[in-house]
Amino acid sequence: MVGAGIFDGATLIIDRSIKGKSYSIIIADVDGEWMVKRLYQRSGVIKLLSENPLNEHTILKGGQELVILGVVTYVINEAK
Repeated sequence: MVGAGIFDGATLIIDRSIKGKSYSIIIADVDGEWMVKRLYQRSGVIKLLSENPLNEHTILKGGQELVILGVVTYVINEAK
C-alpha cells in the first residue's frame, strides 16, 4: 500500500464501526488471508485494489468469503 502512504511496519488504526464503501482502505479477511487493500464495489463486482505496483489486485469470485474487519482511519509509519 505504498501508493497510499502505508509502508512496511506501519501501525494502522481502524474503526470497526464504519461500513466499508468504495475506495475505503480496509483490513479484509478473504478466505482466511488477511490483507490491507482499497475496496472497490460497483455493479455487483467486488475488487480489493493494491496501491503497490508490485502486488496484484484481488477480484472476488463466487464462493469466496470476504469479511471486512475495519476501515483504516489513521496510519503511523515508523521513523527511519
